[in-house]
Parts: sequence; C-alpha cells; structure tokens
Amino acid sequence: MLKIKKKAKPEKILLGDEVYILWQDGEESHISFFALRDACPCASCIDELTGKKTLDAESIPKDIHSLRSEYVGNYALRIYWSDSHDTGIFHFKMLRDFAKSRDFT
Repeated sequence: MLKIKKKAKPEKILLGDEVYILWQDGEESHISFFALRDACPCASCIDELTGKKTLDAESIPKDIHSLRSEYVGNYALRIYWSDSHDTGIFHFKMLRDFAKSRDFT
C-alpha cells in the first residue's frame, strides 16, 4: 500500500525577529530573515534558464526584515522585504525543507 504524505501546511506563520512557522503536524520552524531573503526563488534572484543563483548575498542588508506578508493561494507565502524586494513566492514545502536543511527547526 502506498503511503501518501500530507502536504506541508502551516497552522500559523508569525513574522517577528524571524519567520516562525507552526506546522499542522505540530513541528515548528524558525528561519532567519537574512537566510530566507538569500534563498529567494524569484526570477530576479535565480536565473530562469540555468537555475543558478544570481543574487549576491553581500547585497542583502544585514538588518533585512519583513514589512508584511500575504498568502498566495493555499500553497505559498509572499514576503515584502525591507530592501523593496517582493517578487519571491515561498512554497510551504520549500519553507519546511529549507528550515530542515539549514537546521532552523
């Protein structure tokens, strides 16, 4: 029998000094704003054809923070950053995988 994984869905997302996510399965993730801004998946930060990162981490202000955020459908989060960047759409699965890979959980 195939085991079907539940999609990564947040119960709650809070933006304070970092991104805090409480997942529906009870797991928690804490992600620094700097790390998440550096991982932006938009076409301005990642070359669309090669998938290579074009954003230079040195260009991100050390005090980067969220001005506001909004849900994109039932699958992602858009963050409006203090450096005027707002085109990145962070899929919930990406956020969860990113937090785990960087040991932010």
